[in-house]
Amino acid sequence: MKRIILLTSALFVFALTTQAQNKVDNAVNRANNAVNSANNSVNNAGATAQNAVGTAQNTATQVKGVADQVGSLFGAKKKPVSSVLIKVPGANRAKIKDLAAVLKTINGVDGKDVDYDDAAQTITIGTYKGKLNDLLDEIEKKAPTVTDNNASTSKADNSITITGL
Repeated sequence: MKRIILLTSALFVFALTTQAQNKVDNAVNRANNAVNSANNSVNNAGATAQNAVGTAQNTATQVKGVADQVGSLFGAKKKPVSSVLIKVPGANRAKIKDLAAVLKTINGVDGKDVDYDDAAQTITIGTYKGKLNDLLDEIEKKAPTVTDNNASTSKADNSITITGL
């Protein structure tokens, strides 16, 4: 009789353990499914964002093309991409004119496209065929007052700043 009670108790404990294990397994499966679902949502969102960026870039290119076509109908000229702005804060008119004269002698600079604004303390080179740093190196060679210590380039706005002239 004791054996029957012991075996029955053992079977009962085994059944409870099995049910508990099944519940744990089900909970783990549900958690894994939730993680997979979240991963899929993130991947879909990333793909959607990439598609949106690509579409926006294509639209921008198309709009620029249409704007260029419309501008050419009305005779609008495009600003050359190779224009360079030279900022000379604190320089007087004479020094700006001297620097403009030096710029006209540099290879790659079209002398007709060099213009200065003494009130704004800037010199504009309409077209330059070359790199910004190469232009600054040439200026330093031809203008002894321009050195690495008082001049810097900015590719962001395609400019050179010269201080202390």
